[in-house]
Amino acid sequence: MTKLVRSCVMAAASAGLLALTPAASQAAECKDFAAVGSGLNEGIAGFMAKQGAVNVAENRGWKVQGEAKLVSCKSTGIFGTECTARSRACKLPH
Repeated sequence: MTKLVRSCVMAAASAGLLALTPAASQAAECKDFAAVGSGLNEGIAGFMAKQGAVNVAENRGWKVQGEAKLVSCKSTGIFGTECTARSRACKLPH
């Protein structure tokens, strides 16, 4: 009787693994999106750049993972500061 129980348990476990295989094989497609923001100071320019990177990804149908990261900022003279930011976004295959 124990052999029958063992074989039933093994068959159920194998069926469970086979049922999970298609979902596990569908990997999310991810990529980076970048944006540039400008403002009178680094705080405003950084905010504009980070929000822009998120908006670009979301407007194209991607789901942003985490927060946007500030890449760099530079002074543009009398026009203030210009910053660049990137966001990581993913899309599951259909």
